[in-house]
Amino acid sequence: MAPKRTLADDLEDDFALDDDYVSGSEDVQEVVDAPEPVKASKKRTSETPAKADNLNKRTKTVATTNKPSGKGTTASKFTVPSEANDQADTWNKYMKKAHPGITDLELADKLMLPQHIYTTTPAPSDSYLEDLAKTAVSTGKSKNKVMHGAPQVLVICSSALRVIDLVKRLRPVSKRGVLKLFSRHIKISDQIKSLKTTAVDIAVGTPNRILKLLTEDALKVNRLRLVVIDCWQDDKMRVVIDMDDTRKDLFSIWQDVLLPASANPDYGFKLRLV
Repeated sequence: MAPKRTLADDLEDDFALDDDYVSGSEDVQEVVDAPEPVKASKKRTSETPAKADNLNKRTKTVATTNKPSGKGTTASKFTVPSEANDQADTWNKYMKKAHPGITDLELADKLMLPQHIYTTTPAPSDSYLEDLAKTAVSTGKSKNKVMHGAPQVLVICSSALRVIDLVKRLRPVSKRGVLKLFSRHIKISDQIKSLKTTAVDIAVGTPNRILKLLTEDALKVNRLRLVVIDCWQDDKMRVVIDMDDTRKDLFSIWQDVLLPASANPDYGFKLRLV
């Protein structure tokens, strides 16, 4: 059997470029010499263990070939709950999974509550994200007049490719440009300068770059009305809230920035898993 080749997937926070998996096995052939007429019974008796051994090898080969490819890959589809209670429970479950050593007492102060969830009645559709963004983007005057680097809608997703896809979909929602926030080919210093002079309604980015820009106070939350957690699954069935490369930064955004800001009465944003 030729060894199965699994291409490495060095996913960064900003890019998820999936390689094909190539797996194969050579046919296991069973070769049995023709028995001699005179010693037929002895030949058959002596070959019985060999046949059983070959059969075991063949079964093992098939079982190995049919193993799912990819470390940590789960073939099940991730289902986003619709109710606020269930969304909060889902978020907290994966947050605890991302911090296996945390106690329930320590987690209690970091929990997402149902009141943090943006509630919506329309059934999900192909344009669900766009419809959500339209409800959050306000063209009227805001009491928070600072608009540079201060979006009304922040979408957090798993990769730069996904960011580009969602930016294209969300461009018709706002007259202002939609910001792309990821690190591949874009220096953070350039993005900081751009945010200081750019009025924006919608920003889409990866957890690592968003966290860095929030920490640098280049990306602001004073006008924020909706935070969307994009639970799209990639070809390996991975989701941003459960990926090793993204979940630590994602939950840090919540614990270090969004949760404290949610206690500020001047801020009125909600979150939604989509």
